[in-house]
Amino acid sequence: MRICLVDDDSTQLDYLKLIIQKWSNKQNVLTELSFYHSAEEMLFENHESYPFDLIILDIQMDKMNGIELAKKIRQTDSHIILAFISGMADYVFDGYEVQATRYILKPVKEEMVEDLLHYVSTHIVKENRYLIISVSGELIKINYDDIIYFESMGHYITVHLENREYDYKYNISDLCFDLANADFIKTHRSYIVNLKYIEKIKRNECLLVQGMSVPLSRNSYQSVNKKFIDYYKGKGD
Repeated sequence: MRICLVDDDSTQLDYLKLIIQKWSNKQNVLTELSFYHSAEEMLFENHESYPFDLIILDIQMDKMNGIELAKKIRQTDSHIILAFISGMADYVFDGYEVQATRYILKPVKEEMVEDLLHYVSTHIVKENRYLIISVSGELIKINYDDIIYFESMGHYITVHLENREYDYKYNISDLCFDLANADFIKTHRSYIVNLKYIEKIKRNECLLVQGMSVPLSRNSYQSVNKKFIDYYKGKGD
């Protein structure tokens, strides 16, 4: 579980880290912690892509406060779980505006943080629908729903989105394993497609949205057809 802490109070940060590490050990949940001492530092390091499952924000920080930071995050990521920590209840309704999951008042109680962590760990097991890739040393988080298809070229994978593409070093067989429980289908030895974006299946290709198409191998035709039909049957249930 990837957790980001943003707080300009080092004592508060250390306390949160201690609670999280204690919970992680007790629950046997692997956690990866990133922490920042200001909103500006967090934004600078992550460049509008937030490779976390949870971001815990202190509201009262110098310069950009936690609410302003949350609004910036929501401009590019509507899915990530946000939680606020504050010494005052005045900002509760601002928290609703950015779809915050929790609003924890200071002094922070350990059980409140543990309850949040339990919620997030349960939530991401059910809703873990994103990919984190490394591009030029930067981690980028991409929601499955935004991926139209993957294309394998040598040792690299190209992720095709609606308005952009990303190339990263990976193996297509490992990618198939990663996507085994998601709504993707391999149409060809070099292509994996999001069923959501298939509009028509022909004998040797799949027609996708925006006039895109990917090759369909003869050996994959029946399995792609079946999964495509099952996908839309499931949507109708």
